Amino acid sequence: MDNRSAPASRAPSAHLGKAARLRPTARNLALKALLLLDTGLTVQQALARVLAAPQPGRPKDAGPQELTPAERNLCSELAYGCLRHEIRIAFVLEQVLSRPHSLPRPMFLVLSLAVYGLLFQEKVPDHACVHQAVESVRSLYGTALSRVANACLRTVQRRRDDFSTYCFYKEKFNSASADSLFFSLPEWIVELWNTAYGADAARLLLQRSLQRPWSALRINATRGEARALHAHFLARGESVGPWGVAFAPGGLPSQILHRDLRQWEESGDVSFQAAGSQTILDQLGLRLWQGPVWDACAGFGGKTAALLEWGQNVRLATDASLSRLRALPGQCRRLGLPAPAIALADARRPPLCRWEGNILLDVPCSGLGVLARRPDLRRRSHGAVAELARLQAAMLTRAARLLQPGFCLAYITCTLNPAENEKNIEAALRADTGLRLERQWQTDHAHPWLEGMYGAVLRRV
Repeated sequence: MDNRSAPASRAPSAHLGKAARLRPTARNLALKALLLLDTGLTVQQALARVLAAPQPGRPKDAGPQELTPAERNLCSELAYGCLRHEIRIAFVLEQVLSRPHSLPRPMFLVLSLAVYGLLFQEKVPDHACVHQAVESVRSLYGTALSRVANACLRTVQRRRDDFSTYCFYKEKFNSASADSLFFSLPEWIVELWNTAYGADAARLLLQRSLQRPWSALRINATRGEARALHAHFLARGESVGPWGVAFAPGGLPSQILHRDLRQWEESGDVSFQAAGSQTILDQLGLRLWQGPVWDACAGFGGKTAALLEWGQNVRLATDASLSRLRALPGQCRRLGLPAPAIALADARRPPLCRWEGNILLDVPCSGLGVLARRPDLRRRSHGAVAELARLQAAMLTRAARLLQPGFCLAYITCTLNPAENEKNIEAALRADTGLRLERQWQTDHAHPWLEGMYGAVLRRV
């Protein structure tokens, strides 16, 4: 029951070739994005690809940019929503089809997108969901399977109240299985949260994992208009960190002070950064650090840029991914900030034998705190997460060895899993008596929308 999505029965390229026959509508582009996930792309990468590439049936110099903003948003909503509810949707198809997993992968996903529309998109008429899905199946596989699709979706329509009610699942399964199906999370995550945080907190986390994520901006504190700009944005959103503003789904303003938001971004006055990422830096007190900073898992450089804007002396940024790290110098230029030295390096094997300064260690993690934003992470296996915990421990051990007396190491994750959070810190403190825990912070489980973050600050004494 951990992952009910139909397995790909043929090579992903064959499925993509099949889907290329369809007109480039928002729904069909969402189908292509879901098929691209089978090739190993993340949902963000898949959507970026299908919304950027020229599509069959359009002039060669005109791609999906011809889609209206509403169509592009619909494409993203369909892909994200279908992934967010993937386990429940697959279960629903099992109830109305005798062998749904034997269907061709593109057809299974066409039906999944339609079921998502029927169960979760109140503003989309039922007849539109059914008709578009049936026509897509007819175009791909002919009349016989289109009749199967029509009968399947009509049955989902009739039984929608059952499939939308938690009691339906609770009456059929034990609590963990019912939660897994209704909230579309693998049972191992349901059991992990219940064991680690208790039933009440686990239920809050399950509910939060299904919410549409909030958007957030960070105002560049080094700019002359920063305070005025922050005040104008704050009138429409919620404050996060010292210079951040978060917006409810659909609430991100497209224009402020007579300029488009993209213009503010291009000029370096604002940056997109998740609310949780800004909050954790503030809660751990990194604005008050004294001395040079090394960002040992810099990624695209969002936290490096935030610290630089707040006046921190970030001297070095390293990461194991060149594709991520190469974006940092350009980001610093856009923001008008001094770029730190950058180096391609695994945090377990950094190009240093000593570091006289503070260390930021934002480790790779399972992402269980950002499932609303990254629904494809629901597909992670328990074994893969255990391996991540071992990787994090190795990174933390190495960084701690380089930490000099009087300086601090901040350990950060965006997950809700004690094995990746508190237990790694406890192990580091047991192994190295020269470390002291200065502070520890985790997102309140009852917070309705903030990403689930964890952080701890260790000082070398």
